[in-house]
Amino acid sequence: MMQLPHEMRDALVEQLDEYFDAQSGSPDGETVAAYVIELIGTVAEEMKLDDGVELILKLESSGEMEASLLELLEEEFESNDEFEYTGEEIVSLLEKVCEVEWTTKDEDDADEEEEDEDEDDPDGFFDAMGGDDEDE
Repeated sequence: MMQLPHEMRDALVEQLDEYFDAQSGSPDGETVAAYVIELIGTVAEEMKLDDGVELILKLESSGEMEASLLELLEEEFESNDEFEYTGEEIVSLLEKVCEVEWTTKDEDDADEEEEDEDEDDPDGFFDAMGGDDEDE
């Protein structure tokens, strides 16, 4: 499971929808797959998450894929006649095949706070001793 910020999801959906609105006719699966890969990298770099290529590799390993993400997307787009080319559908597909979970800023902060608390008492020694009670 890979966690990415929800802002990235929103940006991907919005930019994919703009891309499809600008297209005339039916999209080509191979072209769309290449664009999706490029867009993921671009958005990741804009959000200062990771190098685009590095993020794609992480997504591929997160989903434990047999083929590259590009090949997987091409196959899905070309084999599924009922696939709707919308930002939401493509991002949902990415979530499924790459096992992505989108996090909000609040969730990220809560995770960091839990990690900070664990760093102060990693083995729970003070919890077991009752040393954190301020009522006494």
